[in-house]
Amino acid sequence: MGRAMLIIVSGLLLSVGLTQTSLFGGLGQMVTHSANITEAVQAKNVAYMGTELAIREMIDDPDWRDGSSATFNVGGGTAAVNIEETTDGMLRLNSNGTFNGESQLISILLQENQSSLVPTFFSALGFIMSDPDKFSFKAQGNPLIDGTELSGTCEDKPGVTVNHSEDLSEVEDNVFGSATIDGTDPPIDLFDGLTMDELTQLIEALSPHGTVLDPNRNQHDLGDKDNPGIFIVDSNVRFAGQQNRGAGIMIVRNSGMIEVEEGTTTSDGGIEVRGGFEFDGLVIFENAMKIDGRGNAEFRGSVIVGNTHKNIPKFDADLGGAANIRYDCSAQQYADQAASMLSNNRLFQQLSVYETSGTNTSNN
Repeated sequence: MGRAMLIIVSGLLLSVGLTQTSLFGGLGQMVTHSANITEAVQAKNVAYMGTELAIREMIDDPDWRDGSSATFNVGGGTAAVNIEETTDGMLRLNSNGTFNGESQLISILLQENQSSLVPTFFSALGFIMSDPDKFSFKAQGNPLIDGTELSGTCEDKPGVTVNHSEDLSEVEDNVFGSATIDGTDPPIDLFDGLTMDELTQLIEALSPHGTVLDPNRNQHDLGDKDNPGIFIVDSNVRFAGQQNRGAGIMIVRNSGMIEVEEGTTTSDGGIEVRGGFEFDGLVIFENAMKIDGRGNAEFRGSVIVGNTHKNIPKFDADLGGAANIRYDCSAQQYADQAASMLSNNRLFQQLSVYETSGTNTSNN
């Protein structure tokens, strides 16, 4: 009996001993596993920080792109980063972060954009006036002012916008014959998201980089979609003869006048478009006095009319013939490109992120 009891007790002690050995051995493994997790998380943080440092390098140096690589020391670890340019023009940053033998690979797909001071087009034709009742409007004949997006890639906008509710009726009540104002519902709407002060700042920044059109010539180089430019009208400028086309930004200042047809010019500041004329991008009237649209003149993009102070006479918008002003969001890029010299800010939009665990390279 006693011997049997001794065997049982010994067996119990052996069982407890095995349990204790297993318990303390497991704790040691848990500590090691927890350390590995912590170091893996830190390696991931190092990898992400590496992508941020690489993007800063790309902003500072536009040539730092496809094929470029660098190693950054971050928080006791290292991030090895390389850049690949995809076939569709995107940029992929691969950042391998290591910390105490643990490694994590982060792959980020980026789309590069150029920041621009040019406002986003908000209508086909927009009036930004210092006070209500500062412009007159008439559309007759067969003109078209259309906010229906021309390229089919963006949302439609109003055909005409005003920045004072009192001016809505000025446009609504003066559309005659086959003249059409189309776009979103309503096609004639209120918009106060841009002030003339902001637009004036843009004009002042653009003007030193613009080409002032020669009033003594009938033909003008107005750029094209591949090479858009900035064009300043500050005198009586005539387009005659062969059809004129251009792209980018055109600014008609308070002393400017454009006539698209041979004939007698007027001295008031404005734009008179007759015959063949096409422009893709942004047209701005700053304290000008009139737009007189006839013939087959066509503006694709957006036209903005504004005055900066109360003493400017009323602006006269008289659209007739087959003149067209059509909203086209694809023309935004021509205006942005023309103004790109004003800002070297490069923006990178993150499209996707992939995380891949690395291997443990420690000796433990």
